[in-house]
Amino acid sequence: MSISDPKEAPERVLIAEDSATQAQRLTHILEQQGFKVTSAANGKLALDMAHRQKPHLVISDVVMPEMDGYQLCQRIKSDPKLSDVPVILVTTLSDPQDVIRGLECRADNFVLKPYDAGQLITRIQFVLANSHARRNDQPGMGLEIVFGGQRHFITADRLQILNLLLSTYEAAIHRNRELTTTRDTLHETNRELQELTAELEDRVHLRTRELEHSNEALRQAQQALIQQERLRALGQMASGIAHDINNAISPIALYTEAMLEREQLSDRARGYLTTIQRAIDDVAQTVGRMREFYRPRERELQLADVALNPLIQQVIDLTRARWSDLAQQRGVMIELKTELAVDLLSIRGAENEIRDALTNLIFNAVDALPNGGTIEVRTRVGTLTGPHGSLEPCVMLEVTDNGVGMDEETRRRCLEPFFTTKGDRGTGLGLAMVYGMAKRHSAGLDIDSKPGKGTTIRLTFRAGTPPGATSSRIPSPLFASRSLRVLLVDDDPALLESLRSSLTDEGHKVATANGGQAGIDAFRDAQKSGKLFDIVITDLGMPYVDGRQVVASVRAMSPGTPIILLTGWGQHVQGESESTLQVDRLLGKPPRVRELRAALAELTGRRATDRLG
Repeated sequence: MSISDPKEAPERVLIAEDSATQAQRLTHILEQQGFKVTSAANGKLALDMAHRQKPHLVISDVVMPEMDGYQLCQRIKSDPKLSDVPVILVTTLSDPQDVIRGLECRADNFVLKPYDAGQLITRIQFVLANSHARRNDQPGMGLEIVFGGQRHFITADRLQILNLLLSTYEAAIHRNRELTTTRDTLHETNRELQELTAELEDRVHLRTRELEHSNEALRQAQQALIQQERLRALGQMASGIAHDINNAISPIALYTEAMLEREQLSDRARGYLTTIQRAIDDVAQTVGRMREFYRPRERELQLADVALNPLIQQVIDLTRARWSDLAQQRGVMIELKTELAVDLLSIRGAENEIRDALTNLIFNAVDALPNGGTIEVRTRVGTLTGPHGSLEPCVMLEVTDNGVGMDEETRRRCLEPFFTTKGDRGTGLGLAMVYGMAKRHSAGLDIDSKPGKGTTIRLTFRAGTPPGATSSRIPSPLFASRSLRVLLVDDDPALLESLRSSLTDEGHKVATANGGQAGIDAFRDAQKSGKLFDIVITDLGMPYVDGRQVVASVRAMSPGTPIILLTGWGQHVQGESESTLQVDRLLGKPPRVRELRAALAELTGRRATDRLG
């Protein structure tokens, strides 16, 4: 509802405001209430406009150029023609001095910046309603006061003073409410901020833990990858050495086996040859593992049931010189104890590899006891989670010593090839070989160690056949059904001669070829003359023309001729199999007479029982 009576002329309001934006806003508010509004950009212009046409109300900003609001108010109240015009000052009221100056210039009211439209209209209504009452109230003689070190002469009438003080108090109350609301809002905002901060900290901590776990998993994966790469490089380096060693011991193996089978020997001589044969087997297996210990177990690898407890006793006896005799020579005492589970389940594995791994573990334990101590070897049955989540039986083998132990850095790196803390006395391959064996057997390998407390190394194998369940049936030996024409191809003269002699003793007719090209030429000449070979035995690794090329040429000339491929790199050549190599049998070096005999029989003959029948 408008303040002005629509039946009467609208009341005139003069605005003194140097801000065009503020003047326009104030004009809009007043005109909506029915006032007739004029405005001036400063106090001097406003005073001139008031002289030309007397307003009903003056609303003035305090801070203006040329003439401020206090001066304008003072001039209006001092002018007899304008003294009854009420003046409202718009101020921030940030200083008590503002109230004194308002009283001093006889201002009628204050409006506090920033203001809202409703507050402003209420204040205008109040001032206009009281303007007629003040006209009948004569001002007094005035009052001189001192405030802030300055003298002020107050001539405002009682109603003016009361209205001004009330407006000041009202403004203070309004401002206090705003401050209270702001304080409450800030308090609530601060509480929400604290909650958000706590939530953010929790998320940061959680994310930090996740990142730490991810980084640790990544570090372990990187370490495992680095270790496998080192092992692979070691295996590739050892591959050439293994090939040469296998070639060198092949004649020894063939002649030894032939003498044990065919010669009448004294017990002493037979014992010597048996020892030589066992040593050759161990050398062959060792050089094979030099190349393959880093590799996971191939599916074709044939494993057997292994009884751990008897094997442990064998290793203890074999290593007795190291942990007992040599230790006593140094003046120290090492005691080796066993705690072996009764009725222990057997495991599936390669007995020689497990024996070598246990030997390395005992030797490492001895090295960790420079001043003597105790080594314990234990076996026990446990359970582990199978691939489908079910519990499966397992067999645990532990070797524990109470020696010097390892710090965390050494424990973390001890499986790396060539890493050693023994100086010139160590090769850094012992635990790496154990690690390779565990990988090939899909066995778990755990190491617990503390400096000064000792070390426990635990191997966990999946259980194999229960005790007593293994079959004792021995298959009958195989023999070729007839004398065969055999072509031998190899670049090593000693091996070529030993193979020729062994096969000749078996009753076969043997032709030899020194090298791959010579073998191809010999097979082609036999084809032309009609004297076909029944079987071809060729080496794989030969210069210029290797075994693969020999196989390809023979297959091209006679697809049905059986081919046996010999290799000093082990029976699994870079992941290749008999089918991919297009051969009928793949045999490792050193070759065994019984293996050759069985291969010839399977490819060309029948079992001995069939022959005798």
